Amino acid sequence: MTAAAEVPQDPTAPSPIDRELDRIRQRREGRRRFFRGTFDDWTLLFGLIAGVTFFGGIALMSAGTFAADSVVVDETLSRTPLDTGEQCIDRTGEAYFDIWASHDEVFAQTHNAPESGTVLVIELLTSDGDSVSPIFKGGLGDIGAHLQLNDGVSDGEYQLVATLWASDSADDLSSVANQDDYDSVSSSLSEIKAKEVSVSVEGGSAEIIDTEPRSCWTIEGLGEWGWNLMAAEWFGGRETAMLWGGDAGIPAWWLAFVSLGMSIFFLCVQYPLMHRLYHRDTADLLSTAQMRRLIERTIRGVAEDLRFKVDFDGMKLQDRPISIDVYLPYSTTGKTIATPVDVRAEITKNLLEEYAIFGEMRPLQLKVVCIDSVPGDDLNSLDSNFIAGGSGRIPLAEDYSDFFTGMSAFGKLESAGQESLARWFRKHDLVDFGTAIMADEEAVFVRVIYRPVQRFAYFLFKPSYKDLQDDLEEQLSSDLTPHLSGRSLVVSARNEKSTLADRAIAGRVEQGVKEFTGEAMVAKRGGIAGALLQNPFMGDILSSVEYVAHKNQGRIDRYGYWGLIVFVWIPFMASGVLVGAMLGLVARMPFERVLAACMIGGTAASLTWAYTARGIIEFMERYHAEVFVPILLVIAVALTWLKIRDNRIRRREELFRDSMAFFAGASKS
Repeated sequence: MTAAAEVPQDPTAPSPIDRELDRIRQRREGRRRFFRGTFDDWTLLFGLIAGVTFFGGIALMSAGTFAADSVVVDETLSRTPLDTGEQCIDRTGEAYFDIWASHDEVFAQTHNAPESGTVLVIELLTSDGDSVSPIFKGGLGDIGAHLQLNDGVSDGEYQLVATLWASDSADDLSSVANQDDYDSVSSSLSEIKAKEVSVSVEGGSAEIIDTEPRSCWTIEGLGEWGWNLMAAEWFGGRETAMLWGGDAGIPAWWLAFVSLGMSIFFLCVQYPLMHRLYHRDTADLLSTAQMRRLIERTIRGVAEDLRFKVDFDGMKLQDRPISIDVYLPYSTTGKTIATPVDVRAEITKNLLEEYAIFGEMRPLQLKVVCIDSVPGDDLNSLDSNFIAGGSGRIPLAEDYSDFFTGMSAFGKLESAGQESLARWFRKHDLVDFGTAIMADEEAVFVRVIYRPVQRFAYFLFKPSYKDLQDDLEEQLSSDLTPHLSGRSLVVSARNEKSTLADRAIAGRVEQGVKEFTGEAMVAKRGGIAGALLQNPFMGDILSSVEYVAHKNQGRIDRYGYWGLIVFVWIPFMASGVLVGAMLGLVARMPFERVLAACMIGGTAASLTWAYTARGIIEFMERYHAEVFVPILLVIAVALTWLKIRDNRIRRREELFRDSMAFFAGASKS
């Protein structure tokens, strides 16, 4: 009995992997509602409410909208364990001084001074009562002055006396700058407030010893410092904000409150959005085989539309954590009008659309190589090629009537097409950089290369090449209907110089730099998550955060939930709540556990720094190292930005270097 002949398998027939991909697509397309009532939805809603309350409250406080001069908040909390220092004093309506030292200078600033002419006198007294270098500073209302320790001030203990004098008139006394000026107006002055503190001078540097309790902060003052602390934490990290606030005498509870408010807002808003953008259920994750099949069938559809052949045996795929790299060789046919640029653009667009559906947010790098010698860009030789049915030569026959009839029909088709194209170029204010109209017995091919006339077109020209291509196809379908004779219409439109709209097909585009060449594109996601997280600024931040998360995934895999808490808690650059949230996403931890771990770790970090910052400052002052406080702040900011910059550079190098090596190897094989 002879064996039955084996039936060749149709490569386009649905396979088990195709059915799996279709099930995944169906599941994901059924989750398009913005608010689904899930835990992450409620977390996002809570974060928005918390953000409005927090930032709105700070805005009202700093604007002095209500109880601007009230100190009831600071005064009340200073009596509780939330304030580790002494109870503050309410000096509402009372003139008082702030006196502090910095290196070899001593500063004095008045508060609540009368709205009249004022004079501030600062005297440094020796143990014998002699005055050293007295300072006189006149002005109007509150006034500040500083005393420079000159060479005549030797090391030792001194008493500093600051006295505020006020005139009965509202005349500005800014002209008072020395003893003689003071003596000339002293008869009209009355003493408002005097304060005496001890000053220790060592090595030319002064230290103030003030045993008087601090003054309570007003609601307006706390609000203004709230914005300062948020700006410092955003640009220089939590450490910078805490050290700066501690050096300025901001209460620890306010430092902690501002830092926690920012953490809660960004965690409860950005993490749910990041979760929507990056998270996929385990059943929706694509294996390498599924990814390859998805790419193959997407490319197969593009190949049918653009009439080229793909060498799937020569196609190479590199599936790695930070990108998907595809090497695609193809050959043209007699009906191919698309250049390699067109082929790559169309494949990229279709693949990114598929990635968006399947939730794939890794960058795509695609290299398309035409492996034959057909001059796809030779516009002058295409007419005869397509009229002859793709053979490239005029058919030989004794009866040439069909040939000349075809030539006549093509002439009418070309004339009608050129008229339609001319109207289309005028309608969109475009310049013709090359057009071709071709035909065979099955289809009519129209290829257009254009450039916008508009100035600054890269930024201002709104339609993408896809928009214009669809519009051109619609117009030609209408204008050429009498000449198509049942043939299909194939249209290709390409911008001679890409615009921002063309690039916006991708959610984010990254360009290689220097020796690392290439272009990586991430699928565009719609909705609020896409709008907020896929702009250039946030996209750059998230890509670096994602890179750090991948690099630290091993630690979380080893230590799990508690390891994530410690990672967020430790006072180190690039270990905040957003990096922790991304790390939890990469490690595929449940949403609730990641949120709890980041909340606990972020709270611990804010409290740790808030209640140790002032101690660090006092420790440095005790050993006369306060000169290093501003240097420490600058170093903290510099290290934070250097760390972010280093992560960005290392990620980009790894992204493009490994892809370049992959494409080079694929080309040689």
